Amino acid sequence: MAILKQFGILFVLGSVGIVMLMIASIPSIEQQLAKLSPEALAKVPPLWVLMLLQGLQYSILLAISILVGIGCAYRVGLRSHLIDHWVFHIAKSPSFAVEMKWSLGVGAATMIVVLLLDRFMQPALPEALQAANSPEPSGLRLLTALFYGGITEEILLRWGLMSLLVWIAWKGLKQGVTLPSQGIYQGAIVLAALVFGLLHLPATAAIVPLTPVVIIRALLLNGIAGIAFGWLFWQYSLEAAMLSHASFHAFSFALSLLLARFV
Repeated sequence: MAILKQFGILFVLGSVGIVMLMIASIPSIEQQLAKLSPEALAKVPPLWVLMLLQGLQYSILLAISILVGIGCAYRVGLRSHLIDHWVFHIAKSPSFAVEMKWSLGVGAATMIVVLLLDRFMQPALPEALQAANSPEPSGLRLLTALFYGGITEEILLRWGLMSLLVWIAWKGLKQGVTLPSQGIYQGAIVLAALVFGLLHLPATAAIVPLTPVVIIRALLLNGIAGIAFGWLFWQYSLEAAMLSHASFHAFSFALSLLLARFV
């Protein structure tokens, strides 16, 4: 029963992000379909079928990540406040307010570092990618970033992948009697962050060829953010990573609005 409760809580949260991503991706899919010849288009399933299949793929990946995290996270000292409270009935930590401050602070600091590095690298990037990196601010884009980026991606990459990496190293190095060493956590944080960067390459490849500069940018910027969120998961909780990731996008959105109005 405890496993079902953990799965249900995280799957509902992650599914909201998947739904938002599907809605936000409709215009790009329609643009791709519009480029097809009538003969090729006739062989393509209706848009709603494509969306359903894509959503099903994400949902399966989400379910696997949740189950992996359920099997690994608590064994290696990683935790979730929601699961603590709703499943194990553990009282809220007295340091929760401090945790929130760290999450928001790390989110803001990471946003500033990433934007400055991105601005520094802009002249070396193809024009198509520069244009794609400066989209018009929209509420739908913000909601997608908050829910899919801030919640779903953290379940996939921190709760699932990072927990698994820590557990594998912990078992492989035969540290199973005590909690993993700091080096294991730090290595898992970096590896999960690199995967986070690599997962952004397919979307980039749809815009421009993957040159060394384009690849380095994706790994560097997303890797920095992934390391920050992974550190919060290690030191505090899954929710700390989620809040920081979501605040990263919220602060970035607010800044883009200010620049659009005053610059």
